[in-house]
Amino acid sequence: MSEQSENRRQVETLHGLEVTETAVVITVTSNGCTDKDDFEIEVQKSLPPIATFIRVQPDFCEAVPHSVDISFSLKEVGAAEFKVGNPFRPGPRQLSR
Repeated sequence: MSEQSENRRQVETLHGLEVTETAVVITVTSNGCTDKDDFEIEVQKSLPPIATFIRVQPDFCEAVPHSVDISFSLKEVGAAEFKVGNPFRPGPRQLSR
């Protein structure tokens, strides 16, 4: 990994999190160009494991900031029961569809 891409990696602030029987949905801020490929999950081995959602590609678009949901399978997270290493804070509204 290059130094430039390492500098772009940041722990994402989450606005919400939902866990179902098959998936984890995180709510994050988007400026118009955020998608699932912009994130990686780092899992710290512990009991239970700690999953941290890392933004690896910044969203440089210029739309009005809004919240979006990004879904990962539990297989992608690597555990059905886990703690979350990300900070949480209220975020902007989701855009109407």
